[in-house]
Amino acid sequence: MKNKVILNFVWRQIKDFFKGGPPALWRKVCALPRWLLVNRYCLGTTLRIYKLITKLKPDFAEAQVLLAETLIELGHFDEAFAVWKKLFQLKPDWAQGHNRIQSAFYLCGQFESAKAIMQKVLDMRNDFARAHQLDNLGIRLLREYPSFIGHTGLLDFYVKMDILGQRSPAHPILLVSHRLANPSYLDYWRRYLPDMISDPVAIGLLEPITKYLEDYISAVKDSSGSQVYDPYSREVTIQEQWDAEGRGPLLTLTDADLKRGQECLQSLGVPADVWFVGLHVRGGREKARSARNADIATYRMAIESIVARGGWVFRMGDPSMEPLPPMKHVIDYAHSEARRDWMDVFLWARCSFFIGVQSGPLMIPPTFGVPCVATNWSSIGLRQWFTQDLYIYKLHWLEAEARYLKFSEVSSSALATTESGAYLASRGIKLVDNTPEEINDVVVEMMDRLDGTIKYSKEDEELKERFSRASVSSSKNANTRAGRDFLRKWSYLI
Repeated sequence: MKNKVILNFVWRQIKDFFKGGPPALWRKVCALPRWLLVNRYCLGTTLRIYKLITKLKPDFAEAQVLLAETLIELGHFDEAFAVWKKLFQLKPDWAQGHNRIQSAFYLCGQFESAKAIMQKVLDMRNDFARAHQLDNLGIRLLREYPSFIGHTGLLDFYVKMDILGQRSPAHPILLVSHRLANPSYLDYWRRYLPDMISDPVAIGLLEPITKYLEDYISAVKDSSGSQVYDPYSREVTIQEQWDAEGRGPLLTLTDADLKRGQECLQSLGVPADVWFVGLHVRGGREKARSARNADIATYRMAIESIVARGGWVFRMGDPSMEPLPPMKHVIDYAHSEARRDWMDVFLWARCSFFIGVQSGPLMIPPTFGVPCVATNWSSIGLRQWFTQDLYIYKLHWLEAEARYLKFSEVSSSALATTESGAYLASRGIKLVDNTPEEINDVVVEMMDRLDGTIKYSKEDEELKERFSRASVSSSKNANTRAGRDFLRKWSYLI
């Protein structure tokens, strides 16, 4: 009640301040209801405030973005899209505003709306580039790739697209800003992408034209001259062609990194002749994509199974993660003084397989030909495309009906790509993490596959095909395989 009184007071003051107030004041007025929205207070009143602000000041673009984001969080998607159309007419080239709305749609599983926004922006920029002869420069600029490790891993797709003759013939140039996910890993791509610009002055001079000549991680200009925003679809097609032609991984660990990596293992007490597994479990720092998070404690059974088979485990990440308790043949590398960017690369490239969640590090081992076990995967419509990987998924619990949703119900709806835990909760849906037993089963399955002892029955193959049909409507990727025991356990949801 107290919060509503405060909001109503703010609302009464808006008209007096807004008509002649400076932009800085408008932004301050917008800040209070936004804070209350984020903290889930008085959502209806917050929405009314933003609607009033945009009515009083229709050319205030920031308020249009805030209104659209609020509508999306409340599930008013059609109305939010209409607001974005007004924003596009007002400021068609405002990248930050359009990206914020597109991202809000994406996190709530509104994939088609997110695609429509991005495609409209891309078309406008490409029209501008043609009209003003920027295309004649014959270059494509890449600036999204270096900043996040998963984005850097997507250079694998970019280069394969080029080698297969599917990419625009324009010359690619990487723009390397001060924020680098992993400098050593980026250096591995110099063989294929030798031209990298890191000088901040040069990057600043290129800034005015970069957006008109940019290849994005989810929108690469192809050999026909089209730039289509279609993540997780073209990547699948390229990988299928790559595999059909019998091509191997693009990256190989250098002799220098192999030598110093082995020396680091010895310093950590790891014998030179043992095999090891990489493990990365995303924590709860980023709330927007909380659906990707998992509990590292639920991986202990799988860790023990690896150790029992003679392997070691390197838990990867950073010191902000919860420390692991001491365990035999387990290195909590995330909290180790041995952490180095080149050692990260060594572990990704030399592990027998990698265990991860829906997070960037899972993208890297396959670029060296290393298989992955993807656990606690929350977005059934956003799988990776490497055929050697195994997956198990979080389940969707519908609280109103006290039941799990079938895989087809998830894949045929916005839930297939929703990554916002808060949005799911507001819709009465709870994501259920994999159990320690489920994680252990799929890890043992991977070990058996690598040992050559795996056995899939006729019923297992039928379950695999049924699951592919049930989940493929939201993703063209039917290449990956769901865990055998996971499908057996949840066969009634297929």
